[in-house]
Amino acid sequence: MKLLLSTYRLVCLKIDIYCSCTQWSTYNLFKVKSVKQYHSYSPCVLIFCLLSLQMQAQTTHEVQNRFVLNADYSRFWENDSTMYVEISTAIYPSLTILKQDSSGYHGKIDLIILIQDTSKKVFVHTDRFSIPINLADSTSLAKTKSMVNNTTYALGCGSYKVSVYGIDVSNRLRRDSSLFVVDVIRRHDTIALSDIELCSSITESSDQKDIFYKNSYRVIPNPNCVYGSTTYPLVFTYMEFYNLKTGMTYAVKAQIVDSKGVVKKQRTHLRRFSMPNVVDVTTLNVTSISSGKFDYEIILSDTIGNEIAKLQRPIFLYNPNVQSTQATVLSEGSAVYNGFSFDELAEEFRTAKYVKRSEDDDAFDKLTTVEARQEFLQIFWTRVEKEELGRLNLTRSVYLQRVQTANQRYKTYAKEGWRTDQGRVLILYGEPDDIQRFANSSDNKPYETWNYHQIDGGVEFDFIDLTGFNDYSLVNSTKRDEIKDDSWEQLLKRNN
Repeated sequence: MKLLLSTYRLVCLKIDIYCSCTQWSTYNLFKVKSVKQYHSYSPCVLIFCLLSLQMQAQTTHEVQNRFVLNADYSRFWENDSTMYVEISTAIYPSLTILKQDSSGYHGKIDLIILIQDTSKKVFVHTDRFSIPINLADSTSLAKTKSMVNNTTYALGCGSYKVSVYGIDVSNRLRRDSSLFVVDVIRRHDTIALSDIELCSSITESSDQKDIFYKNSYRVIPNPNCVYGSTTYPLVFTYMEFYNLKTGMTYAVKAQIVDSKGVVKKQRTHLRRFSMPNVVDVTTLNVTSISSGKFDYEIILSDTIGNEIAKLQRPIFLYNPNVQSTQATVLSEGSAVYNGFSFDELAEEFRTAKYVKRSEDDDAFDKLTTVEARQEFLQIFWTRVEKEELGRLNLTRSVYLQRVQTANQRYKTYAKEGWRTDQGRVLILYGEPDDIQRFANSSDNKPYETWNYHQIDGGVEFDFIDLTGFNDYSLVNSTKRDEIKDDSWEQLLKRNN
């Protein structure tokens, strides 16, 4: 039986790749017939293949939304020092450019997986897969939400950087990627839990040739980790427990927990195991929980409640018909986003950099429809207004107006105005009560001091044009949680 180790999981980081390259005629060297057939290539060749921007025209299914790739992983022990690492991916036909002929709609995705040993700085796997998309008609296209693939690698103890790239072959500018770190450590003798593998479906199976077969089950992973009434109402989880005491009864509790630690839903079942290493499958209906990011937890305990092991991982729920208990919808209502395109919603969220959390980015990136992003932004801005930064009187309209002002005043040759230090301070704290400006001189660089008399009893922000390109960097502030440097005036001198 394969066993999986419980270790800290790094959240996938979305990476946008912007590159340009001339057409490469030798690209056909890498063609394969199906996703199940793959070959290993040198890292430099695969990376060059990744950067090629071969274009193909005359498509009939044009898409306006950006191409999306989701990726996740799970780890299983082969022996004490080697683990199977399963990398699951999901691509979306509705977000892929397809060609139409008499037999239906057709397209292809290039999937590239690079695995690097971080200690040795060498690639241990450099694989490319060709994933064909063949749908009979527009009805099939509408019904096919995603196409999931699973690939397994055997890795020895160590830390590995895994890069997963997806490219729409019909337009190689359309691409997405994920990066995460996988730690493989030696198996121990104490009781522990596997990673929680989030799945869209788990059924009994005896087909061992199926790529989704695992220990008498057909396990379909859900790499985007999104569940709810419009996607997957049931959360299926596959786990493996090891080194249990045979004949002992255990309690297995599955629960959904919000950011404040409140349990939104839970289910407990008792199990008496006849083997030390076993599989556990759990289902949980989540359609009654409001939309947002949560933790999915599995707790293993004895029958009197003593906790033996616990593991958790993030999960995203989207239930548009359930009223949020943490935030109400913005007073403007959903009409505030009427007419917004997929990319316009993404641009607004990008400028919200100074009030969003890293988990907000994770959740937003997994939403692939305009409607889902509209609802997300409504709940996001309500949380900002009522919970996090209400003391600053920040609303969506105020924040976005300040972004516009910052873009007009502080734009540089290399940055949008809202991304500069002065733009950030303006957006978070508003217009200063007074500004002292000091011009360029033979001894000193130009600088400005902003004063806010109504914040924390009076604070100041000191900016210097360090580069001479009119980009004023914040070098000191008396505001709590801002940069502080009592010797900042030394930076004014020309020789510094």
